[in-house]
Amino acid sequence: MKLRSKDIINAIFASMGYKLEPIRTKNTPNVLASDPFEAQRGILEKLGVSDPVILDVGANKGDTAALYRSMFPGAKIHCFEPFPETIAQLEDRFGSDANITIVPKAVSTEVGETTFFVNHAAATNSLLPRPEQDRLYPESAGPKGEIRVETVDLDSYCESKSIDRVGILKLDIQGGELMAIGGAGRLLSEQLVDVVYSEIQFVPLYEGAAQLDGVWSKMRELGYTLFDVYDLHRSEGGQLLYGDALFVSQRVQEQVIRGLAGNRA
Repeated sequence: MKLRSKDIINAIFASMGYKLEPIRTKNTPNVLASDPFEAQRGILEKLGVSDPVILDVGANKGDTAALYRSMFPGAKIHCFEPFPETIAQLEDRFGSDANITIVPKAVSTEVGETTFFVNHAAATNSLLPRPEQDRLYPESAGPKGEIRVETVDLDSYCESKSIDRVGILKLDIQGGELMAIGGAGRLLSEQLVDVVYSEIQFVPLYEGAAQLDGVWSKMRELGYTLFDVYDLHRSEGGQLLYGDALFVSQRVQEQVIRGLAGNRA
């Protein structure tokens, strides 16, 4: 029997203990796509949600908001961003879009005001300072200064906007994830958020930053399941640094995940 080149490659990797699987670029009836955003789309489609409310916490310049807008044309997207320069970019980009609300505040545990640490790379700005020792970030993303910003918690924000269900809560706030989760205690404990897509850290890239175990433990306590992790980044020496995690509600677990291939009891 003549072996195909694909069979030979699979056999080589199998001998080393690896299994090659095709990248799932699209959702199918029984399998979600490998891409985290396509997976989110697949989950909401299976729930019958076409125009979700999306909370984009740590919107930065709006690239993720633009992606969500292309995926869910009728979605109501709320972009939270406290840094003046990126707020201006968001306003230039989405100011005429009635379905996108720009919220010029940091998301935390409560309404108030706090110090915001500005770095040379704006995407790495945070409510938390960079560590002075054991630096695991490049000089180009090092500390630059501090400003004062307003804060808001998601529970009170959603109540003020009469938002009773959130399709996607996206968190990309450089180690402040537990603060945002803490301020969304009612939304999450009452399972009013279907999907939480959060950045996760494996080492302290910021002082007091939430690590994967802390975020996972809190989400599990609130009744959410870790579905998958994505986009893992490592240092040049191989140290796992950060990535993204997709958590799903009990509703998603019952109505979507359990019906996927290989998940049936």
